[in-house]
Parts: sequence; C-alpha cells; structure tokens
Amino acid sequence: MGNCTSETKEDVITIPSHKIKMTSHYTVVYPEHKKRTNSSLYNKTHNELSNLPCFICGKTKKKDNIIIETHHFYCEKAGTNGIDWIKFGKFAQNCYNIQTGEHIGSKFDWEKVEKDPEIFVDSKYNMITLCLEHHRSGTKGIHHVPFPEWILQKNAKKGFMFLV
Repeated sequence: MGNCTSETKEDVITIPSHKIKMTSHYTVVYPEHKKRTNSSLYNKTHNELSNLPCFICGKTKKKDNIIIETHHFYCEKAGTNGIDWIKFGKFAQNCYNIQTGEHIGSKFDWEKVEKDPEIFVDSKYNMITLCLEHHRSGTKGIHHVPFPEWILQKNAKKGFMFLV
C-alpha cells in the first residue's frame, strides 16, 4: 500500500463499519476578558440569523419548533483578547462564512477590529446557526466534539449517524 498510484483493486481492503469510543482531555487557556454579556451587535446578529436553519441538520425554528442558537465560529468570544487581529485579517482575506458564503476579509478594517474586536466577533461574519444538539450537546455539539468528527454530521447519508 502506501503510494496510492501503485495500488491495485486487489490491494484495497474494505474495513466494515465500526465504532471507536473517543475521550479527549485538554486544557484551554483563555486570556483575561470581561464577563460575557450580549452586545447590541450580537443581539442584532442573532436576530438576523435566527431564521436560518441549523448548519448541520437543517432544522429550523419555524418548521421544527426548535431553538436556533448562534455560534461564534472563527473566534469564540472569550478568546478575543488573545487573537492577533492584523494576522487574522490577512488570513480572513481568503475566508468565507461557511454557512452564508459571505466573504469576510474585505468587510473589515482590521486595525479597527484590533482596537474593538467585538465588531468582528459578534458580527454575522463570525457566526453560524445551530440547533441545541449540534451546538452544545456533549455527544454531537461543536463545543464538545472535535471539528473533523463534528463536520461529518453535515453531509451524512440518510439514516447514517457518525456520532452516537
């Protein structure tokens, strides 16, 4: 195996569906920050986006009678004082909001963001909408499941569950 170009059909081994129990332990260090409160921009953003479906499962507030939450995607609110916003601005030149497709980089003066990170952090460019299960649940939520496994849920075949 090893080199994909030299593999033949006979070399490919199919591994049956299987479960792997995962446990992660890590320490997050957040920089000093104010106690979390909703800014007026966050409230505006949340209200503007709350009619979008959950990014993962597509359920909506109106049709499915669920709560839709907004998730800070690129930068969690508690991490804002630890981000180099000029560096992030350069990175953001190639970034889009993964839910809306809106380009991020050209929307902000990153020197202004460096002085007041909230103008980006609480904006619609840093948010996706999620149902409670895909936001905060311990088994399927973005706050508890590593991103590579979490994102698999987005395009799972009908009836297949990556996380149980």
